[in-house]
Amino acid sequence: MADLITRPDSRTDLEPVSLAERLLETQSPQRPQSSTRIRIEVDGRVVEGFEGQTILEVCRDNGIEIPTLCYEPKLPGFGACRMCVVEVEGEEHPPISCSRTCEPEMKVQTQTEDLRRLRRTNLELIFSDHNAYCLPPCQNKCPSHIDIPGFLKANAEADWRESTRIFKRTIPFPSVLGRVCPAPCEEHCRRDEVDEAIAIRDSHRYAGDQVLKSMLDDGVDPPLPFERQATSGRKAAVIGSGPAGMSAAFYLLLAGHDVTVFERDPAPGGMLRYGIPQYRLPKVEVLEAEYESITRLGGKLVCNAGLGTDFTLDDLTFQGFDAVVVAIGCYDTNKLEIPGEDAEEVLDGLEYLRTATLGLPYPNHVGKRVVVIGGGFTSMDCSRTSVRQGAAEVTLVYRRDMKDMPASNEVHEAIEEGVTAIFQAGPVRVVTDDAGDVTGVEFIRMALAEPDASGRRRPEPAPGTEFTIPCDRVLLAIGQGPDLSWFGPGSDGVEATKNQRLKADAVTFATSRPGVFGTGDVRIGAATVVEAVAEGRRSAYAVDAYLKGMDLAAIRTRQTLAEPKPEFLSIVPFTSEAKTPRYRLTALEAEERNHSYIEYELPYTREDAVAESTRCLQCTCEAIGF
Repeated sequence: MADLITRPDSRTDLEPVSLAERLLETQSPQRPQSSTRIRIEVDGRVVEGFEGQTILEVCRDNGIEIPTLCYEPKLPGFGACRMCVVEVEGEEHPPISCSRTCEPEMKVQTQTEDLRRLRRTNLELIFSDHNAYCLPPCQNKCPSHIDIPGFLKANAEADWRESTRIFKRTIPFPSVLGRVCPAPCEEHCRRDEVDEAIAIRDSHRYAGDQVLKSMLDDGVDPPLPFERQATSGRKAAVIGSGPAGMSAAFYLLLAGHDVTVFERDPAPGGMLRYGIPQYRLPKVEVLEAEYESITRLGGKLVCNAGLGTDFTLDDLTFQGFDAVVVAIGCYDTNKLEIPGEDAEEVLDGLEYLRTATLGLPYPNHVGKRVVVIGGGFTSMDCSRTSVRQGAAEVTLVYRRDMKDMPASNEVHEAIEEGVTAIFQAGPVRVVTDDAGDVTGVEFIRMALAEPDASGRRRPEPAPGTEFTIPCDRVLLAIGQGPDLSWFGPGSDGVEATKNQRLKADAVTFATSRPGVFGTGDVRIGAATVVEAVAEGRRSAYAVDAYLKGMDLAAIRTRQTLAEPKPEFLSIVPFTSEAKTPRYRLTALEAEERNHSYIEYELPYTREDAVAESTRCLQCTCEAIGF
């Protein structure tokens, strides 16, 4: 009876079924078998198959790909999708290759222009009544791939804890990101086809704020995205408490590891604390409150401890850390490389913001004429902070046009506050008097040429268009690089890239020193907060695998499978959806915010937060769990 099995059924009157019969249920349908070989020509290449095989089977056996959607080797060829059509010499209409049997000396074409058009038409017909992407375009555009329809659905039901729990599966700080994220997701929101994109950032800000309020007022712990794993007994050190470092720490703690964060400054936050002004990101009510989730999970924080000045990588190894995550960010402002740049009143924009955040008196802008050079978020923060510090004039100069500015969404607010913005102009030299004091900056007009590697039109100087802006002080905000001065004794084994960033693998995040990983701006260069947070989470996933004993090859496979890159097809737009205006945050009047560091954007009301989230079209696919 070894070759017999019994069906798992409660009835006892069924006959035993042989193992061979049972296996046939999962085997491919048996075509008439033949040992007779035949030859056919496919795309000009002679290939062999067996009599009775379909065109698709012969092609696949010979490594020739024909696109299919409905084909399954265990089932008879059905041809419902009509994606596998081919051309056969002498036949008027393209047959379906999954069901068309081969004939000797048949000549087949699989990749003609007519076939491509036909397949595209067939695909459009399939999608003509398909109401969802397999992955929503907003979610794909987000660097951290947040389940945006998921948290908006919870918002629409006023379930702020569930909304925040969903958000924290990929980003641990919904309130922080609700204020400083550039919201690339909104550029791809399909609601824009109806009226206006969903206010995704403002919506998760409101949900996160409600959770923080219940924590601060009532002592209610914030929700965790998933249950914390059992203690692993492994120790990880995270160097840097900016968005990448704290994101890595959060997910490593959830994975059950013992995590210590080392920070060179007196308080945690990195760029979030020292590079973003209070009026955009309140430090106590939002940043510190949201960072508390790290300590609530048992994370330890050591401040005033800088890599290379207070400790080395060797020191961390001697202290028993099994893995080290370097997330020190980018704080070294790039140089203009122009005459006069070394004048005393030419200041590092980031250092200026840091002194302003710390409340230090230098530099005092009262009555000064200030020129800010740059077009990113740091340049905006420098300009608007200068206004708040009492500058007589603030002029922002950027070498491209406004639409190419990384911080273009803030330009109008800066202009409202009194900033003058000049576009398509590049600095030539800083003008100084005999005493070496700054008296102005000479610029030259820029013409925009063909797009460069960034996709933006390349600025080129237009000879004879020089002009000078009188000023007393210059703030440089033209990008930053990481400080790698800690390389050397005590930190041997790590390497820098040709761009002077920490060399770490883009998938495993591993450096050339075993057990040391790099993440965030120190690896990729100056980026947005959401990009840094996404880096931190992905690196935590890799470090977790390393701490669990996986080698780098296994980690690479694990990382690749965890975040596939989807491709999208255009689908039928929504045409019957009623138009509903976007609910916008209101802001303090410019005259009021010019003299204040209080948060200038006012939050939603509960009713507006629910109504805005209800506008989401829920471009989801239930078949894959979204």
